[in-house]
Amino acid sequence: KASVVYYGSMATESPDTHRELVELRRQINYWRAQHTRAVERQAIWKEKAQQLEQMVRQQEAQITELIQQNETLTQQIQALKAKVAQLQQQMFGRKSEQTKDLVPENHAGDQEACNTSEATSESKNNRGKQPGSKGYGRRRRSGLPAEEILHELPKAEQCCPVCGKPCSVFPGSEDSKEIHWEVRLVRHIHKRTPYRPTCNCRAVPGIMTAPPVPKLIPKGMFSCSFWVHLLLEKFLFQRPLYRVRQVLALEGLSVSQGTLTGGLKRIGELLQPLYAGILERSRAADHWHRDETRWMVFAEMEGKVGYRGWLWVVVPHDSCAYLLEPTRSAQVPQNHLGEEAEGIINADRYVVYKSLGGKIRIAFCWSQVRRDFVRIHDVHKRLRPWATTWIERINALFAQNAKRLEVLANPEAFCLEDQALRQAAASLVEVREEELADETLPPAPRKALKSMRTPWEGLTLFVDYPQIPMDNNESERRLRNPVVGRKNYYGSGSIWSGLLTAATFTIFQTLL
Repeated sequence: KASVVYYGSMATESPDTHRELVELRRQINYWRAQHTRAVERQAIWKEKAQQLEQMVRQQEAQITELIQQNETLTQQIQALKAKVAQLQQQMFGRKSEQTKDLVPENHAGDQEACNTSEATSESKNNRGKQPGSKGYGRRRRSGLPAEEILHELPKAEQCCPVCGKPCSVFPGSEDSKEIHWEVRLVRHIHKRTPYRPTCNCRAVPGIMTAPPVPKLIPKGMFSCSFWVHLLLEKFLFQRPLYRVRQVLALEGLSVSQGTLTGGLKRIGELLQPLYAGILERSRAADHWHRDETRWMVFAEMEGKVGYRGWLWVVVPHDSCAYLLEPTRSAQVPQNHLGEEAEGIINADRYVVYKSLGGKIRIAFCWSQVRRDFVRIHDVHKRLRPWATTWIERINALFAQNAKRLEVLANPEAFCLEDQALRQAAASLVEVREEELADETLPPAPRKALKSMRTPWEGLTLFVDYPQIPMDNNESERRLRNPVVGRKNYYGSGSIWSGLLTAATFTIFQTLL
């Protein structure tokens, strides 16, 4: 305590009290200064904290963006890997889509499945006639014309080597048969015999001769049979003209490219009426298979850039028509069928077929749907069990429809098989929707299932119309022959050549 000394009416502080007051004031100033600096430091650190919080928010946003980019890049890498695997499969893998030897992987009981597969593969025989089985004998080939060739002993061997007495011919002969392939070119010299009347009736004016031989091209040097063989070589066996000329040169006939080309141009004009008749016949049908493939026409056309054209195939029940068009738009089937056409088209999922109007119904191809799952099986190793399961479901649907068609003439059996088919189709819908509801489903399976959901009405059109096939394989088969020609001679060199190509493809495939 500070001591205070009183002198009269005044009180004065002692030295100790004064020092204590000074010390207290110093401490007050000190702590006040410390507080001021602390407040300043607090403001500085608060600003730094705000900056750090802003940096943290920015870093979190960047991290989120990087995570999204990483996921996007991962998906792109997976898509590119899948694309590489798909291209490798196309280049080096097997071309068949048969999947009877596929075994699901990573399923319960894999070891048992593998053992069963090994046992099956060991017991499976190779294709064709099996060793040790009874043969059928050599076919007689009696439908081919026969030509007898007599073989005699040389003159020196027709007598006894000791006495030289000639040998007599023994009745009969030892016969052996072989099939001979003869290809030759000949010149037909047509000689028309002239006739002169020997009477005086004057009913016949002057000298008569036999009528000239009909020619496909007037005054042409090639016969009708020659042009038929040339058309077959070019438009059925798909051999380019320069190879045909090489074959002719081997047989002794040297002919220029222009000669053959000019003749084909004239023949194309003659074939147009028949081609138009087949097109008109195809329009009158009520069920068609349709497909298209590219076909190059190396000629400039007004309003078109480039040389790519499209070869459309239309397959009704009794003919086959090809249309060479510069476009792949919906205008092509609309122009061919007309506005009043009504029926069902078997086609792929190409979008132009959906715009043909309400009278035309599209039966979509189950083979293409199945091909989506086969592609997933070949490209995505982790998804092979899933893809194999779906392939087996689709195979079962094909098999059930085949069983239904076998008893089409038996109403009772047909009703049973038809009910089983409808149940199989309904089960596919249930499984599809259940899997699409799974959020963890990878993108490739989800895309395949969605592509099956959208055209489901067209995919199940065969259920109500048993005469409609499940697939569009017929039109794909009809395009194989033209595709061979496209690989061999690339397409058509002019517009008239393209029209001739479409006409001859139409005629030959209709005849076949």
